[in-house]
Amino acid sequence: MHELSIACEIFEQVKSTAEAHGATEVKHVTLQMGRLSHTNPEQLSFCFKVLAEGSIAENADLIVEMIPPSLECECGYTGTLDEKQIRESSELRSELLAYVAAMECPVCGKPAHIIGGRELIIKSIEIETENEN
Repeated sequence: MHELSIACEIFEQVKSTAEAHGATEVKHVTLQMGRLSHTNPEQLSFCFKVLAEGSIAENADLIVEMIPPSLECECGYTGTLDEKQIRESSELRSELLAYVAAMECPVCGKPAHIIGGRELIIKSIEIETENEN
């Protein structure tokens, strides 16, 4: 379960950033997670909560925004995969296989290159400081 090591990295960054800004509490942490990051958001959230126990991030809400894969083709097309097409394909196959099957350019039909969708980014950290009480 690599979610634990990822949660450790996120927790350490959140904690050090919050402390550097004089935080007394971390309220919310927003992550952007690519659908191809091979990370389970529920497991990541659970691991983060366990790591945060007894710290200034103990009551923080971990908000995960899922990012669809984006493609680039030699014909010049750049865009994200059609989520409706993925949902329809995943009814017959696993989600990952559905994404692989959809990796063709919607303009010319040639194989497209993945340029996004593997991200795992801390988008924002909402903190509270003593001055805000």
